[in-house]
Amino acid sequence: MASKKQGCSCEKCRECCRREPGWFLPGEIAPAATFLNLTETEFVRKFCKEHIEGGIAALSPAVKPGTTECIFLKRDGLCGIHPVKPHECRKVMGCEGPNRHRRIREIIRKQWK
Repeated sequence: MASKKQGCSCEKCRECCRREPGWFLPGEIAPAATFLNLTETEFVRKFCKEHIEGGIAALSPAVKPGTTECIFLKRDGLCGIHPVKPHECRKVMGCEGPNRHRRIREIIRKQWK
């Protein structure tokens, strides 16, 4: 298992990627787009999903068609954009309690205001 500061790759953590992609902070779209050699607009159009909560729009990776699985989850269970993955993916571990997930999501949502 990797250190918690760098993420975790246990089965519970990988299950998060199969259940619901984590959310990006506003400043993370540009680096992710650059990582894939795309413009921000192309990246958002091809690979992102918009979430609206409390009148605030935020972005996460889209899901694979017909699933709840993150579009960047590879067959080997690893992240295809690991160096630039969303903030929530870096901070929330599936093997930790659910309260941490809710707190991180609220912090991210506020950043999109």
